[in-house]
Amino acid sequence: YLDVRESAEHAVLSVKNISREPLNVSPDELIERFVRGDAARASEGSGLGLSIAKSLTELQGGTFSLTVDGDLFKAEITLRR
Repeated sequence: YLDVRESAEHAVLSVKNISREPLNVSPDELIERFVRGDAARASEGSGLGLSIAKSLTELQGGTFSLTVDGDLFKAEITLRR
């Protein structure tokens, strides 16, 4: 699910997704490099995506946040307009 909101000062991009299994990892841990939400998955991904997204957002002067609620996770990027 994708949502974009705008105000006079900021634009916020929100991406929501549902994982196959509930995530038993904190949002802070998921953003760390080489951490994957599904520890059983061994064939795909390096665990770098969220870390890179956060770094890139911060380099552009924005903020990156992640929330987890069971099998639903939401990444939110806020940038100045």
